[in-house]
Amino acid sequence: MFVFGRTKRKGEAPVSTCSPPPKPTPMAVTHGVETLGAYEKLADELGFQPAQLLEEKLRRFLSGEGMQIYDYDQVDAYMAALAEKENKAWIWRPLREQDKPAGWHWNGRRTKEFHESRGHGSYRDEWNYRPYDKAVPIHILRQVKKIQDKFGKEVLFFVSDYAVPDPDPFIMVTALDVERIIFGVWDEPEFGTDIED
Repeated sequence: MFVFGRTKRKGEAPVSTCSPPPKPTPMAVTHGVETLGAYEKLADELGFQPAQLLEEKLRRFLSGEGMQIYDYDQVDAYMAALAEKENKAWIWRPLREQDKPAGWHWNGRRTKEFHESRGHGSYRDEWNYRPYDKAVPIHILRQVKKIQDKFGKEVLFFVSDYAVPDPDPFIMVTALDVERIIFGVWDEPEFGTDIED
């Protein structure tokens, strides 16, 4: 049970062997119905920052900024279908070097070709999972900046990839023991340009 009035989703995305599922669509961010008020204030005074509180604050921030998120299971099913057409697994790569957590890893979902340690949605502290090496559109970078300005080094950013020239990546934010929250996607290589200051 979650303290802030949310319940955890369970389940795994089904693997599709026919046509790929539709590209996931964004949805409103959900968060607890209770206010954090006194709890957040007391936790701050005590220097107590549990992952559950950080996740709730992150969700409330994204909602307050009007950002939308993507359902992880839908993204997984979509990315898995695309990657499997290429006999690959999709993975998470840190956005930047500073997003590369030393010693972290998480397993993905097993595929016909890959064990779950390197399966769909996995991350490892290894060369294949090095920081993302392609351009990211400015509207996504602006969202990253907003989140980073609010949460600083408490959160890390990762980009989906599956080793093809134009993977149409998703971006997510997370922290230790915090749900992976996907908040953006773009089409490569022609994601458009924005020359506003």
